[in-house]
Amino acid sequence: MFRENRFLSRLLFAVAMFLSFSPAVLAAGNDGRDADRDALRKLSATYEDAVNNSDLKKLKPLFTEDFSVVMESSEEIKSFDNLEAFWKRIWGVLGSGGRYHVKVITDRTDFFGDLAVSRGYTEESFHTASGKDYAVQPRWTVITCKQNGEWKIFRVQGTINALDNPAITDMVKQARILFGTVGAILGLGLGFVLRGFLIKRKARDSAVA
Repeated sequence: MFRENRFLSRLLFAVAMFLSFSPAVLAAGNDGRDADRDALRKLSATYEDAVNNSDLKKLKPLFTEDFSVVMESSEEIKSFDNLEAFWKRIWGVLGSGGRYHVKVITDRTDFFGDLAVSRGYTEESFHTASGKDYAVQPRWTVITCKQNGEWKIFRVQGTINALDNPAITDMVKQARILFGTVGAILGLGLGFVLRGFLIKRKARDSAVA
């Protein structure tokens, strides 16, 4: 009886351990795509290195010839020249001495033959030449395809929360300050003009009387 109870306890423990793993985790660990997942991680690492070190030439081999990327700004890019121009524009906005850093976080990747659909987010930080720091976490979906044994980026869709974004919030705040200052200046100017008009009118009325 003791041996039977001990065997039953061990069996229940084994079943509990098995059930503690979700189907997604079990599938990811046994789908035979470990080498492909590793290749995609290296692709992400190359992207991070290229952008963080302003070495854009490393980006070109990552994409297919007919790739397209929709950036967080909703701008669609369909050529490497346009992609290069986009990043140079970002660095220009940051100003001399500004810094940008990105870390790619992948939540899940599903494989469909030689196609892979990945989703996740990026941890992005901006430091402007004026000393301001921003941190955002845009979400993305990426479709990669295997060409001649190498995984390449085919489609990218990036999105960002425009309602809860520190950079946008700060820009709106600065715009309010700017418009408030301009309004005050215009108000003072209009006041001086009206004052001058009233003085002249009063003087004219006095002369007529």
